[in-house]
Amino acid sequence: MRGLFLVSMMVFAGMTDASEAFLESFAISPQAASQIYGKQYSRDILRGVTIKDVYKYNDLWTTALGPAYANIVEQASNFLKCSPPKGRPFSYALCYYSGPLQPTGSDPQNPSLPCKLSKDGKVANCTCLAISNTGVGAKAPYLVDINAVSNLYVYNESIEACGKDGSQCPSTDPEAPVCEAINTNLLVPGADLISVFSPLYNSDYSSSSPPVTQCSGLYAGCMTAPCQKTGQYDAQGNELVNCSCPVYTGPFQIGQANQNCDANIQANGTKIKGNTQYVWSAAYNPGNQPLPLPLPDATCTPDQAGKNGCPLYNPNKPVPTQVVDPNSQLCQNVCASYQNSTPVTPGLQVGFTCDSTLCTTIGIGQGKGYDPSIKAQAALAGQACQGVGQIANFAQVALVESLANCSCCASQVCGCATPNAQSNQAISVLNQSQRNNSIEPQCDINGTLCGKP
Repeated sequence: MRGLFLVSMMVFAGMTDASEAFLESFAISPQAASQIYGKQYSRDILRGVTIKDVYKYNDLWTTALGPAYANIVEQASNFLKCSPPKGRPFSYALCYYSGPLQPTGSDPQNPSLPCKLSKDGKVANCTCLAISNTGVGAKAPYLVDINAVSNLYVYNESIEACGKDGSQCPSTDPEAPVCEAINTNLLVPGADLISVFSPLYNSDYSSSSPPVTQCSGLYAGCMTAPCQKTGQYDAQGNELVNCSCPVYTGPFQIGQANQNCDANIQANGTKIKGNTQYVWSAAYNPGNQPLPLPLPDATCTPDQAGKNGCPLYNPNKPVPTQVVDPNSQLCQNVCASYQNSTPVTPGLQVGFTCDSTLCTTIGIGQGKGYDPSIKAQAALAGQACQGVGQIANFAQVALVESLANCSCCASQVCGCATPNAQSNQAISVLNQSQRNNSIEPQCDINGTLCGKP
């Protein structure tokens, strides 16, 4: 692993007071963190590498506007796209919509996601949504602001590989070093998961245009902050985690329209009483644009919700063979993956079932009637995509979608053989379940992946 090799060479750095304070701020002592990292870096430790060699808190001013924990995004290329790992469970946290005690957003089922300011005022303990690669987040990439990487060594590796603005890493292949560190849980010692950005909940929080509120003051910068599992879930079954986010004072944008910049002001205009203070989890784009900015070097991103996501397969606009040739070895590999994609349930081709459900469930191709509950979205995607990351040539499936600029479409683009009877039956059931939850399946949109009862 490139990142581990580079980190193992850093044998002269020591842990600073800022590093120790940051670890202690989320109830992890440097000693405990050393034990946790010890297991993950066991081979390197045998060569003399210690916790002091592999972790140092990044308090550099990564832009002229503020330090890493200010979460500054100056241009689209600052967002690095990361693919969730395949073949094993993996989760990341989404804190961008956290802040007040009361629920916010356009969906009445949204949970309370408060960010409580610590007594010393240095961090905010934010309740955040967890997104797993076994459910809705199975194929959709997550985004990391290169300016906000909290591990100094990983930050330096990332700007060396991707450029200071991230423009040299416009896609998920090869992975940026920070993606590798997050996917292997080596970014912050002691963290169960890391806070990043995902557009998967955009429709639940951003119904107005522009979907931001301009503010100035104290806010929590949660990008790449460490998070701990709490064992708690909201009423819709979504996992909730606690993330320890450094705070910063300056201009910022809330990722929702028409919000009060003071997170302590309730919806009825009254201020919360008591000693607990709340702050928004936020970021700052000096161009006052909503985040994430349009992604670089591509017209769209496959399997991603929101305006940056690629559309579904359009049978009336076939992909040119010079872009993706159905007779190529690439497509042969992809089709073999779909036909043999039975990692969990024998005989059930999860590549097909996932494509039939995932993208439409997260809102791609949907009209004004689209209004499923988060619980329904998670349940459908989890049922359809269980084990999809374990299929062979998964990266090549994603490559076809990227080349063709479409979502959940690799089997259609490559002209793969139809699913087997068991998978067709499952697709038929999933399609009807989508309709029952105000989701229009691909079958009704483009006439593909219809299944058979």
